[in-house]
Amino acid sequence: MSRSARLGAALGINLALSVGLVLAGRAAHSTSLVADAGHNLTDAMALILALTASILASRPPSPRRTFGWSRASTLAALANGVVLVIVTVGIAGMAIGRLMHPHAVEGGVILIAALVSILLNLGVVRLLSEHNHDLGVRSALVHAVGDALSGAVVALAGFIALVGSGPLALRVDPIASLMVAVLIVVEALRVTGASLHVLLEGVPAGVDLEEVDRALRGLDEVLDVHDLHVWSISSSSHALSAHLVVAGDASIQSTQPLLLDMRHLLAEKFGIDHATVELEAEGGCGHDHPC
Repeated sequence: MSRSARLGAALGINLALSVGLVLAGRAAHSTSLVADAGHNLTDAMALILALTASILASRPPSPRRTFGWSRASTLAALANGVVLVIVTVGIAGMAIGRLMHPHAVEGGVILIAALVSILLNLGVVRLLSEHNHDLGVRSALVHAVGDALSGAVVALAGFIALVGSGPLALRVDPIASLMVAVLIVVEALRVTGASLHVLLEGVPAGVDLEEVDRALRGLDEVLDVHDLHVWSISSSSHALSAHLVVAGDASIQSTQPLLLDMRHLLAEKFGIDHATVELEAEGGCGHDHPC
């Protein structure tokens, strides 16, 4: 199944589940089920954004966008992180109000609905796990895992409300809502941080800039490396620019073997698939010898 098809199937599951949880929440007078529905709805939004970004990212480069729409998935992930924060504020407000004015809930309905939510979200996780290299898909996958965890919290709350009594049984539902809100905040911070790192052209996760420098210096004929930069074009495409000082002649013909070796090294060892390098002859114009 293609990435777009998997995203579409996951989106359908999340939308149906969100509606079902809202209905179950109203029937059970449960804020935790409504919170879980809100969590699933943010997943649906994440999937819509990831699906849109997937379509945009497949568009070819143009004179105005020479890298195409590669960062569409990163922008989608950032937007989703912001939405998560807004949803969290709403869930927390609802839960605090219910804590101040508690009332009984239908524990059995909550437990059954939460267990169904867990199973369906685990299905979404399986659908998306094969394409988790893409940041937009990965953010949706993280949300689905978070939904399964929040479903477990809500299921526990439903069980306590079903078999328990006293103040805890009355307040366990809004307490579970607040716990779900905390899970959403954790996801929002993770997704937003990763997105901002890409947009700020930070060094990709898993790439050690000092190690890249040492590897380039280890190539035959390379005497020095300066102005070295590594960043992400998208979550699955990394770029490098650098100045290399080479021994002897720095002509195009004589340095072709070196450039081929360099590109192979960068791709195989560091996953860098786009490299722009300026070669400088020893003693010529460069970092230590300006013209």
